[in-house]
Amino acid sequence: EEMQQIVKEATNDWVKSAGEGGIHPTKLARKTMELLECMDANDYTPLSEAGAGGASQVIGWLVSQGANPNSIGRYGRTPLYRAAFAGHVEAVQQCLQCGADPRIKADDGCAPGDISTNPTIKEIIREWDIEDTERLLKNLELEQEKRASAQAEYVQMKCDAIQDKINAAEEEFKQVEKQLIHAFDELNKRIYEHDMCVGEGTHVEVTLQTVHDAEDLVTVLKVKVDDARRALQMLRLQLREEKKEKLETQQVGVQIMVRELEDVLIRDVGNKIKDDGRWPLIIDETGQASIFIRYSDTNYLNALNPANMEPETVRIALLGAVRYGKPLVIDLMGCDMWHVIQGRFNEIKEGLLDWVLDKTLFSEEKFNQITKKEDGPEYEEKMFWARMNDFKFWLMTNAEPEPGLLERFYVIRVKPSPPKE
Repeated sequence: EEMQQIVKEATNDWVKSAGEGGIHPTKLARKTMELLECMDANDYTPLSEAGAGGASQVIGWLVSQGANPNSIGRYGRTPLYRAAFAGHVEAVQQCLQCGADPRIKADDGCAPGDISTNPTIKEIIREWDIEDTERLLKNLELEQEKRASAQAEYVQMKCDAIQDKINAAEEEFKQVEKQLIHAFDELNKRIYEHDMCVGEGTHVEVTLQTVHDAEDLVTVLKVKVDDARRALQMLRLQLREEKKEKLETQQVGVQIMVRELEDVLIRDVGNKIKDDGRWPLIIDETGQASIFIRYSDTNYLNALNPANMEPETVRIALLGAVRYGKPLVIDLMGCDMWHVIQGRFNEIKEGLLDWVLDKTLFSEEKFNQITKKEDGPEYEEKMFWARMNDFKFWLMTNAEPEPGLLERFYVIRVKPSPPKE
């Protein structure tokens, strides 16, 4: 009842915040699922907590709402594992009847039937027909596919509507931009005419006024162009946000094309990276984004280049990025090099990479631990604080990284442009 009340209150809040237009049933279902599958600091879901607490009715209700009976929490423990470990007989039975797989082992190498000291639980799991598990899992998979299909249709519907607005906004932008170009041409003509009249000493006041009028028109059109550009950028941002409404079976991250890197990564239109709080992880599927980033104003390190990964080289690159307020970029080059990077940072100072990722490096106590007296006047303490807030840390790769990195970073996937028809 408590869980149902929480979901009810959350639903009411979502409906109210949606305003007069209401909230689409598919979006409401997705938000409800996110609530039911939320994780605590140990990666335990409500269903996992219900298993550990022996709340068999809650387990049944959560699974009936679409919760995953085989979610993996800390130490690789499933709800069934935790129920068996805690000795909750009814909870073990409920988990099994809801599709919990007794074959899944935790990080300790034990399955639920191995870890329990309760003879009844051991017998229940031993006598359980694994074919029933296969059937239940198949049914759960079918339900998930239905939700995925509904979600995909909903996202596509919203994306199509926004794309129509983008097309109109692009046309508006082109028109005002064309007007501005024409106004600049006219201004140059009026300036030339005025210069001629000044040389001849005739109609100077008249031509000067025409120059001022042309300048005023250029100023007005500049504002219109800026407004049109901003409206177009925000619509593109809205489209990217809608595309993020994907299922767990889809790729994690914001999907963009190379031409959007300026807005998304460099300028952070909409403050999405800033508000998220994590540093960006750029997954370049084009080969072009890496070139763009490498030759931007960044401190670039190639993880496969031993010279780049020397601890002193890494330290100076980090200090320089902080000193001059620019991104420190580390390119994994599609290889599993994260552990190497961690090792190099630890050689500089134990825990340094964690300080960078959680942004605690910039406390005076920590930052002074990575500077040296021999660094020279350019890197004296007083030189850092002015542009420190402009520092950024970007990780880049051209292949799918390990799942842990997808959680620790704000993922940006750079996709190839669709082929022209």
